[in-house]
Amino acid sequence: MSLPFEVAPLTAAHATAAHGLTSAVGWAHRYEDWQFALSVGRGLGALDSDGALRGALMWFPYGETFGSIGMVAVDPSLHRGGIGRALMARMIADATGRSLQLISTDAGRRLYESLGFVAIGGNCAHMGTAVDPGVSGVIEPASRADLPALLALDAAALGFARDSLFTALAVSGEIAVLRQDGGIVGFAICRLFGAGHVVGPVVARDDDSARRLIAFWLKHHLGKTLRIDVPTEHAALGAWLDQIGLKRGGESPIMVRGDVPVPAGPVRRFALISQAMG
Repeated sequence: MSLPFEVAPLTAAHATAAHGLTSAVGWAHRYEDWQFALSVGRGLGALDSDGALRGALMWFPYGETFGSIGMVAVDPSLHRGGIGRALMARMIADATGRSLQLISTDAGRRLYESLGFVAIGGNCAHMGTAVDPGVSGVIEPASRADLPALLALDAAALGFARDSLFTALAVSGEIAVLRQDGGIVGFAICRLFGAGHVVGPVVARDDDSARRLIAFWLKHHLGKTLRIDVPTEHAALGAWLDQIGLKRGGESPIMVRGDVPVPAGPVRRFALISQAMG
């Protein structure tokens, strides 16, 4: 089924309708998650002749050269009606000059490939009930004075800066840091999201440090639902999460259109903020 629609920017006033769309397709996003996304990113919606929201998309510009796309949802009764393609085409036009990243669903991969996206890796969503994993380490809460160091670590792990989004995450969530030789060498952010809490991003020098940072939040949220999105390149970390009960929910391709960012290192990203925000 198809119907006439207009693609237009989303505003905070569309949060309720957008939440309804993602609920209709079975996603766990809360109304508050949409409010946050709309406050830090740019949204597009497909509106029918009555003004009803029939499709939505969010994208997050990181500087002038990169951006991340997500939360692409279409009314289930209108699949194959051209809404997803129209939203993506408008978004790509709006982001002229930027390389773009997204994490694809099985249903969306053919569309994204037709628009020039190529797979460069994968993401595994791990979710379960938090337990004490028996991993110890000197991890402590971040202070406001740590923000410049955290921004630098995040940019080094990714190959691009996303200072505005990170600063908003620092307000909406809590940050744990790993210090060494008088400086910060890793961090993990935890915040409310979906059916519980999400841990991410996690940035560290090695797998052991990433486990220690994640363990900090597991111990703080015992018995609660936690989610962690781990790139498939970190197979050992994923296996550990699976072992302690945060079960792997499947693998989704990470796709890029344009140049692939080159991280400066030596730190690496061990977990995403979310599939939408990268």
